[in-house]
Amino acid sequence: MATELLSIGYVIPLTQNVVFALPSRRVLMFSDASVTPTFQQSSLQAFTTSTTITLANGQAELAGGFIRVTTTTPGNIILKAMS
Repeated sequence: MATELLSIGYVIPLTQNVVFALPSRRVLMFSDASVTPTFQQSSLQAFTTSTTITLANGQAELAGGFIRVTTTTPGNIILKAMS
């Protein structure tokens, strides 16, 4: 299965344990989930190593690589371009 490349500027529903490719530039991710989901980021598509994304006010700054959500109620995200 091909990895979906996420785009900037629209609402994206994430599915649990599905790997998505982030844009190749810095983005600000916003999650509207009422219960904080667990997001992970990795530079490897296989997620053999990864880092948990810490949200502050529902937001986190990301820079390339891959993302996935590991909780059962992932919610939606929006990516905003950063300079």
